[in-house]
Amino acid sequence: MRGGIMRGRQMYRALGRRPDFPLEPDPSQGLEGPFTSGKEVNKWVFDFVKTFLHALYGGALNHTEIKVDLFHALASPQYPAISKPRISFKTETGLVQINDDCIHSRVSYAGAEYYISLIGVDTPRGIIYNVDITGFSGKANRPDALRDLLIEAAINNSMYQGRILRVIEAPAAPDDEDPMDLEVEIVKDLENAALADIFLPAAISKELRQFIECVTRYEELGASARYLLSGPPGTAKTQIVRSIAKACEGKATIILASGGDSRLNMLFSFASIFRPAILCIDDIDLVVGDRSRMSNKSVLGTFLQKLDGFTGNHVFVLATTNDKAMVDLAASRPGRFDQVIDVGALEPRNYVDLVKRRTTDPEIISLFEHPEVIDLLREKQVVGAFLANLVKHAVMSKLTNGHEGLTKAALVEIINRTYRGFYQDPQKAMVGFSTGF
Repeated sequence: MRGGIMRGRQMYRALGRRPDFPLEPDPSQGLEGPFTSGKEVNKWVFDFVKTFLHALYGGALNHTEIKVDLFHALASPQYPAISKPRISFKTETGLVQINDDCIHSRVSYAGAEYYISLIGVDTPRGIIYNVDITGFSGKANRPDALRDLLIEAAINNSMYQGRILRVIEAPAAPDDEDPMDLEVEIVKDLENAALADIFLPAAISKELRQFIECVTRYEELGASARYLLSGPPGTAKTQIVRSIAKACEGKATIILASGGDSRLNMLFSFASIFRPAILCIDDIDLVVGDRSRMSNKSVLGTFLQKLDGFTGNHVFVLATTNDKAMVDLAASRPGRFDQVIDVGALEPRNYVDLVKRRTTDPEIISLFEHPEVIDLLREKQVVGAFLANLVKHAVMSKLTNGHEGLTKAALVEIINRTYRGFYQDPQKAMVGFSTGF
């Protein structure tokens, strides 16, 4: 604390000017010493706080408790020359990104003035980002409360809060606790994102709606949920994830990631910034598969630690796998996942409804309504994506068949030929249906 005051005094003496805040306690305030609070944060939070303070200073944002009347940059901790902040771009929220890693600001909070220093310092273990708050008057005795409020408000006003984000996969990158190496993009529109449009048994729909309700009522319930969706390709797992993401947009920050990305520390660290957050991992078995077949067991260990509570209770997890048997038992046991939901073949009563969503051709719809065709599809236990693919082939066949149209026999042949292509070997997994996030 006293060392911080000495650094401030030396800095301004080096600049040959008087500081705009007191360097010593004011005895008239009955103060024994300055009140200080500091916290090391990751680069995301550091940038959010810079952007938020600048927005308050310029009037782009308002906060009922925090007012900013001074905001300037310093060249560096070693050369603290005051300069105009460098602005790189405007975010989707209309706020600007501040490039400087040394910021000095003065704020009013709870009837007192505080001085905030945001400093990124290069160290042997990388750049360390700190948020330091100091109050010099007798009333400025709540720097901890201001720090926590400032960080929370900065995150809530960031351009990522409440949005659907897609992680740009970089499987070769080394894992690290610092999430700044993650590249993310905002997903502005998810197609086919209504849960009601997916043909699911009532029991599964109920479980999924419960997950959504836990997210939307997070502040009231105060608990997260972790679901694992298991089923062969083409059973709408990815569409379910998209539907849940769309339903929770604005109520949580959703991070869509792939099982091909082994940077679990980064993924969970990034998700933990937001409250609440949903971390969606497609094909989770690629990173936490059976340990007897894994080359990198440390990734599994990381995942188990995160599920055991090393990550805050505000991070929801929604994972998918083609076969739950491929996920290590230690990861999929009760307590680490709240629910393992089996998503299987399409129910026969939904065949025609799905066909009608894929085509309006009355001839093709009538053919799929034929009892012989229904029985054949039931016998093969087709999944939704397979049936959608059949409709596509049926339409193409009719359009390229001159004036002959499409007969029931031709449709049966299409079904059998397509099925053999995907399921020639009974032990072969389905291919060609998973679109990913």
